[in-house]
Amino acid sequence: MKYLVFLLVAATMAFANDDGCTDTSIGSYTPGSDAISLTLENDWAQSQQVLGLNAVDDYILGSDRTGMKLQTYNGSTGTPATSIPLDAANTNCFGLAWNDEITTPVCYTNDWTDSDLYYTEDSGTSWATVSAPNGNQARGMDFDGTDYWCTNADGGGLWIFQPGGAQVNVAIPEVPTQPSGLAVFPYEGDLGVAVTTYNTYNFYFYRWDGTNMVYLGSTPCPVSGIAGSYGLTYAPNGNLYWSYRDGSSVYHLTEVSFSITSLARSSWGAIKTSF
Repeated sequence: MKYLVFLLVAATMAFANDDGCTDTSIGSYTPGSDAISLTLENDWAQSQQVLGLNAVDDYILGSDRTGMKLQTYNGSTGTPATSIPLDAANTNCFGLAWNDEITTPVCYTNDWTDSDLYYTEDSGTSWATVSAPNGNQARGMDFDGTDYWCTNADGGGLWIFQPGGAQVNVAIPEVPTQPSGLAVFPYEGDLGVAVTTYNTYNFYFYRWDGTNMVYLGSTPCPVSGIAGSYGLTYAPNGNLYWSYRDGSSVYHLTEVSFSITSLARSSWGAIKTSF
């Protein structure tokens, strides 16, 4: 009986924060590369859950699964602004991605307990679904101007896809534990890719040329006392925004500047229109 009680308590603790993490490894940092550096520019504690992230103009969108909404934050102050209600069936949302269209905006979200992508064309007034490329294993999402991206939480790398259409799975064997956040950004005429994981507190960087995924290196997250590492997105100001949970179960939205040796920053708009 005592053993059964222990198992029940352990299971409750493992899922207590309701963040989609099924990784049982203990949180840790790994040595980074001297070619990559991160600088914490801002750190804003939030009163709500902040999982997946996506940048839209000067604002950052974060998924709040417990509040059943996508929350907008001011990218300069971290202050919550308006919110978008999730579909009633999208009860375990993590990732989200906008298509960056002004005239026909579309937002996609995923769910870690079903195999659907949810999408809205009217800022959450109505939602529809399409099959997710990797079932219920998607976590962080992003959009590169042509294709959508998502992490694969069972260790299966990254998926690059068109919703309901073509898809390709790309391996990222250098990432040691369950992936969470994902961001794509301009990198020397190609696409840079950054990945975070729930329980290994590093940022992992890659270069994608449309055919090959080249590992650039990793570096530790720029704060200590992390209890969970979550969303990631690249903003028009050239910085990454990252979310994490601290040891007191408070969620944080942060702004992080970064550098990679030989990184040539072209404008986000320029690289997106070149695809």
